[in-house]
Amino acid sequence: MASVAVFETSRPRPGRRFDPTHELALLNSAMMAAGQLPGARRGVIIVPEMTGPYGIPDLTALVGDPAALAARLELAVPPLLHEVDAGVVAVAHVKRPSTPRDLSISLGWPEETVVRRLPSLVRAGALCEVRSNGFVRPRALAPLGRLYAIEAKVRDWRRGVRQARTYGVWADSYVLIMGELALSAVRELTEEVRGDSGGLVVQGRWVRRPGVRAVPLKRRLWATEHLVAAIQDDPHQPSPVP
Repeated sequence: MASVAVFETSRPRPGRRFDPTHELALLNSAMMAAGQLPGARRGVIIVPEMTGPYGIPDLTALVGDPAALAARLELAVPPLLHEVDAGVVAVAHVKRPSTPRDLSISLGWPEETVVRRLPSLVRAGALCEVRSNGFVRPRALAPLGRLYAIEAKVRDWRRGVRQARTYGVWADSYVLIMGELALSAVRELTEEVRGDSGGLVVQGRWVRRPGVRAVPLKRRLWATEHLVAAIQDDPHQPSPVP
């Protein structure tokens, strides 16, 4: 049985949340899917309506060792929500010092771009200068697991696919949760989702389990740092889901 914890972010999207009708049934399906994601036995953290780097999925699920998240939350470093900051830290090593040139080569960015961000990253504790122009990162500053964006739609599956593909810029994969669809629509939608290595649930049943795409390390860290920010905004303790 997967260990699932749900956090409420204090940064919800504008407008109404799920209504206790068809959409509530979709939310239940979305929660079911989150608990059955690949690797879910390691633990699942769910954040409803998390503000991601791009877009706001209905649910964002982190699959991985809860100890990694706990270590990150204990680290007195503000979330790295700036894409450049996350990129620089992502390619720094834990033990072997990296020079600004090393970092810029790893990222494929101009060295000046990296140099501009280093002072603020050192002040924040996201990097440590262990020798002149030699920087390391804290071990806890790393991608925390696999992130899945879960989007629920009552009928408009084309819109759902468009939104899910936006999340694909930063999420390891996505799952689209749909209500009742005609058989022809299910077939067409399945092909669209398969092309993205995404997952699909229709009327509470899996049609396709999600795969995992190759997301650059710098974006994986950037994405999980948004999840850290959302959890730090949680006004309540996480509520366990059986």
